Amino acid sequence: MPKHAIDSCPRCGQLFTCKVNSVLHCDCQYIGLSKAETEYIRDIALFEYDGQCLCLACLNELKADCHYEPVQ
Repeated sequence: MPKHAIDSCPRCGQLFTCKVNSVLHCDCQYIGLSKAETEYIRDIALFEYDGQCLCLACLNELKADCHYEPVQ
């Protein structure tokens, strides 16, 4: 069984290498997510993308979105 697989990001459709079988090499390990960011992204991925892995670009966008507060 291959260690990594080419997958399509469910959020943007971009192809990326999924490293779910080697989580220490997963892209999410390289962007330095806080606990709050991890929970925010996990919840979005779980409810909107059926728990599928997201590409690095989407992870970075969601990380930034986690800190966005709309002006009222």
